[in-house]
Amino acid sequence: MVDLVATDEQQQIANSVAEYLRAELPLDRLTKKGKANSDTDHAKWKAMAELGWFGLGLPEEQGGIGYSEVEEAFLYREMGRLLVTPSAIAASLGARVAAGAGNGELAAAIISGEVRPAITIATSVGEVGPRVSGRYQLFDGAEADLALFLSADGAALVERRALNDLKVSRSGDDALSLELADLNGAPTVAYVGADAGIRRNGLLLAAAMLAGMCEATRDMASAYAKIREQFGQPIGKFQAVKHKCADMAIRADAVNALVAFASITVRDRRADADFQVAAAKLLGAQYALLNAKENIQVHGAIGFTTDLPAHLFLKRAHVLDHFGGAVRRQQMDLLAQPAA
Repeated sequence: MVDLVATDEQQQIANSVAEYLRAELPLDRLTKKGKANSDTDHAKWKAMAELGWFGLGLPEEQGGIGYSEVEEAFLYREMGRLLVTPSAIAASLGARVAAGAGNGELAAAIISGEVRPAITIATSVGEVGPRVSGRYQLFDGAEADLALFLSADGAALVERRALNDLKVSRSGDDALSLELADLNGAPTVAYVGADAGIRRNGLLLAAAMLAGMCEATRDMASAYAKIREQFGQPIGKFQAVKHKCADMAIRADAVNALVAFASITVRDRRADADFQVAAAKLLGAQYALLNAKENIQVHGAIGFTTDLPAHLFLKRAHVLDHFGGAVRRQQMDLLAQPAA
């Protein structure tokens, strides 16, 4: 029987991360009130690196902290709650790619925050190998040093300056910049094959972030339902609102359980790890989108404004949904993998 309950040490990791993020990267930083797009996440990049976050799941012999994917999932769940830039995922994965490729110096630079990677999302069928080809979206990469590319064939890091013909585009996520890249055999600085499991780890971290977002939107909706009054009583007393909040809580619990189980299967190198991770990513994206929509609905008219971060959870869920492959890709992965 698999125990999904966090150990005391794992809970301490989650609590310490949550405490730091609430103090240094509160959600207000992303609202109009908090001067959105003020680059606060990048201002704290070195501090997050000094806390060991980007090397948390990397073995000590490769320059990391030596924890497992389970502890990493707790870390990224808390990041998801506060909508930390997904460049953090690129850093954790980028360090793995560099270390796996035998470039310890680059891995150390990423872990220390000296070098910052950014995530990419493929918009066409491409090639990720010693050279990278295809069309990609580069998120939050305006000040990045590297771009991380994932595919079923492996993972690669490419220098930003090697991304020719970058075009600035309007991002659906107000907190993230977006550039479009058309690559034709761009050289990599580090590459590892599919057997390194980088894409699987990336899907797990994205699922953990989505789990945190499910929790955050659940909490926002229930807190507002207690203080917003209509017809002389809190709206949380109305059955329609109660049902929305209850459904949001169930979704958050379900995704958390899936992510916890998936992280254990990856840590233990179980045969069903790819299946469980794909399931967690698939349900995490679907439920994060649903919870974000319901949170906006519970807040009513103010939920659609930039004065609140409610809309940002919906937009970030769309970005993370497509990272590593959206719903259709996760469904294909589920069908292709044994469940046990």
